[in-house]
This record gives sequence, C-alpha cells and structure tokens, in this order.
Amino acid sequence: MSQSTAASSTEAATTDAEESIPETSAADETQADIDSTDLLTLDALKHLQISGEVQLFERIFSAAGTVTDKTRLGIAESGIAIRAADQQGHAMVDLRVSGSSFSTFDAGTGTLGVDVGRVRDALSIGDAGDLAQFALDAANSTLEINIDGITRTIELDPVESLRYPVEMPDIDIPATVHLSPDDISLGLDAADMLDDRFDLSVDPESGEMQFAADGDTDSMTYRREDTDLIAFEPADVEVKLDSSLVKSANASLPDGTNRVLRIGNEVPLVLKSEFPDADGAMQFVIAPKLPN
Repeated sequence: MSQSTAASSTEAATTDAEESIPETSAADETQADIDSTDLLTLDALKHLQISGEVQLFERIFSAAGTVTDKTRLGIAESGIAIRAADQQGHAMVDLRVSGSSFSTFDAGTGTLGVDVGRVRDALSIGDAGDLAQFALDAANSTLEINIDGITRTIELDPVESLRYPVEMPDIDIPATVHLSPDDISLGLDAADMLDDRFDLSVDPESGEMQFAADGDTDSMTYRREDTDLIAFEPADVEVKLDSSLVKSANASLPDGTNRVLRIGNEVPLVLKSEFPDADGAMQFVIAPKLPN
C-alpha cells in the first residue's frame, strides 16, 4: 500500500486503472461502524499521559502506517481515534480505542500531528507485553515514549500542516460476511498468485462467497459456503479489488481476530476487526479497481 505524508487528504485522485474512495459524504452509524465522534479537527492537544502494552500501541500505529507516514491523532477523555488515507485516495483506515483499554489514561481533548514511523521505531525496543508510557510536552511540541527506562523524544508535526481527514463514504453496502483470519488470508494468497487484482463476490442463491482471479493461462476460485462462515448476510454483489491493497489491510488488522467484510457492487470494500483484549475497532475502506 502506498505511503504518503498527505495522510488526511480529502482530494482523492482517480487513475485510469482504479476508482478512488468517495470523499464528500458523511457516514451514518451503520456505515462507519466506528465511533462517530470526530476528534481529528480539534486544536492542538495540551495534556497527555497514557500508558499501555507495547502491542496495543503497535497495533494502532501499524494500521495507520499501512496508508500514511504522518497522521492526526485525536485524543479525548473517552479515548483515541485515527482516520487517514493514502495520497491517491485508494485506501483509508478508521480506528478508535477506548481510554479504558489502556493501563492509565489521563488526557485533555485535542489533536496531535504524529510521524507514524518514529513512533513505531520507539515501540520496537520493547516486547509485546512491556509497558509503554506516552507523555506530551506541549511547550516543546514533543512526545516522550518511555519503555523499560529508555525514553525516546519525538518532535511532533504541527496539526495545521496535516490536512483534515477524509470523511467516510456514504455508500450502499448490502452484503456482510464474517470469516476467520485464516480463511481470508488463504483466499487473498491464492488470488495474488495469479494476478494483482481479483473479484470478490457473494451469491445469495448458492449461499457462498467467492474469491476469483485469472492469470495468463490459469484461473482460481476460492469458495466459502455459509456453513464455513461465522456469520453471513448475503446479497447479489461483486467487486474487483487490488490484491496488494486488501492483503496489506488484512495484515494490519490484529492477529487472531475475526474479519468482517462489507461488500457492495463495484463500491469500496469495508474490512473490519475488533481489537483483542481492548475496547476498540478498526476498519479499512478500499476503493474498487476498474475493469481492464
């Protein structure tokens, strides 16, 4: 998935091979499926002291890093939120985590401009279960990350230098499929072996979901019937998608969590999961590919 410093761009571009995510419609509660409170357009944060396991922070910033190098991090007493898109507008991530999911959470309300790679570098010195402590120095516009006595001081980006986040697209997505991470990984890997794009479809008559791809001489279809799925709300839909975009998004979702796919006819795919051992969720919205 492409990297971009214009993390929150609302100017989604369209190429001759790929449609961008719609950008101007506000999402309703069923569309977003994420906390609708917008923390990302607030003034700069003045106070932050939070701590939690390294793996929780890594999941948050790994998801953001799938689409962008820099992002707005929205903070409130209720928790944190990120919404960011890649420069082309082909993929975006939307996530929220409740403050109760952290070991300690003492914060005001506002927004930080964060370099995702620098935060992940700081986290990399710790093990998954280690305690990471984040403290804001508002006077110097820096973020201190302490893990096992090692403190990394990171210069923050001015909030005004980062564009406002794109809005969730308001689109009709009639089919919903819940499946295991192993199932979706197998389907994506099989499709990616043949082509850089694949068709994802739901057939309500046969009661199945399909991954299908065509190579130069070979073709592949991976079928999962309703009995193989965790939950299934079928509709007659099909969408062509970029294999690498969907694989990157799926890899950034937490390990071991079930995947929820919301699928419509040639509209963006919504791929979602919960956070394990935390009150939160993240979702990726991935634009469809145009037919060849």
